Order: sequence, then structure tokens, then C-alpha cells
Amino acid sequence: MKNKSNRKKSPNRLTCQVTGTERMSNATYIANKAAKLDITSAEWKQFYLSKEGYQQVKFEVEAGGLQFAADVLKVSKETIINFLRYNGRGKFVKVGNTPPGHVEKSEEVVELVA
Repeated sequence: MKNKSNRKKSPNRLTCQVTGTERMSNATYIANKAAKLDITSAEWKQFYLSKEGYQQVKFEVEAGGLQFAADVLKVSKETIINFLRYNGRGKFVKVGNTPPGHVEKSEEVVELVA
């Protein structure tokens, strides 16, 4: 039998930057994803998120905004923006999902005090 410990780790393995889970991919898939965004394959891999990781980032941004998500996940605000840009399927995330009634009430209080 051959010794399997001599194998090199595949360069086409993607690691989620939030959850840490890994999955196998192929060079064509990675190159096509990077080409769509006009970046290098290495940069795209650096900001790769699994579905669960993307949902977690999206939840944190919706809860408190970009800076809140950056603080919770212990990364920079620019990294959060790149996570959303490179993994988001073109959808925008609603920031601070506050009901309109709360905003109007706070404005009324400011008017009464002033």
C-alpha cells in the first residue's frame, strides 16, 4: 500500500473566514468567481464565506451595522464590506432594520424638548 501522508494539500481548498469550515473546489470555479469581480483568485479565496458564514455576517450587519459586525467578528469594517461584496450574490443587506414608528417617535421627542 502507498503511504498517503506524502500527499500535498490541494491549493483548491476553500476555507470559510467566519466559521472555519473547509471544502474542496476546483481551479476553474475559483478563477471564474474572481474574474467576475475583477480580482485575483488569491484575493477571492481570502474573503470566501460558506453559506452559514455569509448568513452570520448578514445577520450581524442587519442587527447593528457594518462597524457593529466588524467588532463582533473581530475584523475590520473593510473586511466586512468585502465579505458582503464577494459572497452576496448581488443582494444588499438592510442595515439597522428599525421599524419606522420608532424613528418618528424619536423625532417627536426631539421637537418637544427643543
